[in-house]
Amino acid sequence: MLLLDILIFIAGIAIILKSADLFTSGAEGLAKAFSIPRIIIGLTIVSLATTAPEFTVSSIASYIGVGGMAIGNALGSCLANIALVLAIAVIIRPIKFEPRILKRELPFLIIVIIFLYLLMLDGSLSFFDGMFLALSLVAFFTYVVFREVKGRKKLKKEKVSRHNLPKAILQFFIGAIGVILSAKFIIVPKGISIAHLLGVPEVVIGLTMVAVGTSLPELFTALMASFKNMGELAVGNIIGANILNILWVLGGASLIKPLQIDIQTKNITMPVVFFITILLFLFSRKRSELTRNKGLALLAVYAGYLFYIFKFAY
Repeated sequence: MLLLDILIFIAGIAIILKSADLFTSGAEGLAKAFSIPRIIIGLTIVSLATTAPEFTVSSIASYIGVGGMAIGNALGSCLANIALVLAIAVIIRPIKFEPRILKRELPFLIIVIIFLYLLMLDGSLSFFDGMFLALSLVAFFTYVVFREVKGRKKLKKEKVSRHNLPKAILQFFIGAIGVILSAKFIIVPKGISIAHLLGVPEVVIGLTMVAVGTSLPELFTALMASFKNMGELAVGNIIGANILNILWVLGGASLIKPLQIDIQTKNITMPVVFFITILLFLFSRKRSELTRNKGLALLAVYAGYLFYIFKFAY
C-alpha cells in the first residue's frame, strides 16, 4: 500500500511538472502575443508560473484543512532550492554572483524571512498576515518592474504574430487544469496517505517529498544553467523562487484559510531557513562566488536538517 501510494505520488509529481511547463509556455506565449516586453514577462508571468506547483499544492492543502502540508511545502521548497538545488549546481560548476543580486534581491529575501518569522510568533498565519504577504509581493513586483524599465532606455518588445495566440491559450488552460487536478486528486491526498502510513505529521511530507518534488523545475533550470556556465541564471531563479514561496505561496494559502504553525516549524525549520539564506549571503560575498566546497557545506546542512526532522523532531 505504501509503495503504491509512493508510485502514484511520483506520477502526480511528473504530471504537475509537465502541466507547469505547458502553463509557463502558454503564459509566456500570451504575453508575447500582446507585445509585453521580455523583461516584464520574465520578472512576473514566468516567475509566477514556475512556482505554480508550490502555490497550487499549498492552496489546495490549506483549503481542505491540511495546513501543515501547505506550510511544509513552501518552507521545504525554500530549503531545497538553496541547500539542494543550488548546492548541486555549484558542485557541478562554481557560480559567480551578479553584484546587484547581493545588493538587492538576496537582502530582500532575508528581510522577508524575518518578517515571516515575526508573523509566525503568535502560532498562526492569519488572513491579515496573508494579506500583508500578498501586498508585499505586489509591492516587490512593482518595484522590480519600474527599476528595470527605468534602467533601460528602450525596452524591446517581442514581435510574435497573433497566429500563435490559440496555441498559447490552449497550453495555458491545459497546463493550469493539469496543475490543479494533479495537486487536488494525487499529490495532496497521496501525501496525506503516505504521512499516515509512515506515522508522521503532514508537515514532514510537505517539507520533504512534496517540497523536493515541486522544486524539480528549479533543479532542472539550475543544472542546465550550470552545465552551460550560466550560473547567475540559477542563482536569480532560486532567490526569486524563494521570495515567491513566502509571499505568494504562503500568502495565498493563509488567505484561503488561517494556517496553524507547529512548534517545530517555528523553533527549528524557520531558523534553518534563515541560517541557510544567511550562509548563502556570506558564502557569496567573498569574490562574489560560490565554490564546490561551499556547495558541499550547504548540502551537508540540508542532510543534517532532514536527519533531525525524521529522527527527532516529529
